[in-house]
Amino acid sequence: MKIALISDIHANLPALSAVLADIKRRKIGVIWNLGDSVGYGPFPRETLALLMRLGLRSIRGNYDDKVLLFPRKARIWKKT
Repeated sequence: MKIALISDIHANLPALSAVLADIKRRKIGVIWNLGDSVGYGPFPRETLALLMRLGLRSIRGNYDDKVLLFPRKARIWKKT
C-alpha cells in the first residue's frame, strides 16, 4: 500500500492542488496531512475546505495552533 505524506501547506492552494493531482496520478490511496495547513498563505479557507472535503487523516502543526488559539489569546489579553 502506498501512503502519501503532505505537510507545511501554509494555505498555498495551488501547490496543494498540484500535489493532490500527482498523488492521484500515482494512484496513492492513503494521504496523511502532517500539519501546518494554514499560516501565511493566501487561501486558508479554501485550503481547509478542500482538506476537510477529502477527509484526510491530519494532525495539527504549530501554525495551525497559532491560528486556532489566537482569538482566545486576544480575548484574554483584552481582559487583563
